[in-house]
Amino acid sequence: MRGQAFDTFKLMIAAVVAVAILGILLGILGNISTPGADPASAIRQQLSKAYQYKGSTFVSSGEASFVAGTVYTTDTFTDAVGGSGVTLKFCAETTLTSNEAVSIGTDKDELGVEKDFRAKVKAKCTTDTSGTTCYIGIGDADFDSC
Repeated sequence: MRGQAFDTFKLMIAAVVAVAILGILLGILGNISTPGADPASAIRQQLSKAYQYKGSTFVSSGEASFVAGTVYTTDTFTDAVGGSGVTLKFCAETTLTSNEAVSIGTDKDELGVEKDFRAKVKAKCTTDTSGTTCYIGIGDADFDSC
């Protein structure tokens, strides 16, 4: 009888230690953030959908990780809209431009990343008498004011 009580006590100690280790591991894993998507891939994916379904806005499901010092030009993404003949323009959320996280070229054909940040990517293509224009939005960009 006495040996059985000792085994139960050892089992209880093992369970307490296991719960403590689990708590420590969950605390460590909870602080690890998952990296965002590659911005160029996210832009290409949303542009391709927007070009196929003109007039609709497409937003990435997750955020992309933009890295300071990176410059994106519209020429890089013409393949997503079937090549040349389509006008591409960058737009960014107002808070990103006012915080100087991004800079947009005067012709809206260049996006410079000044600070590291994460944001969703969206795209919309429209066609009128002057041709097709596709807008690449970073964050909560307003295409109407672009």
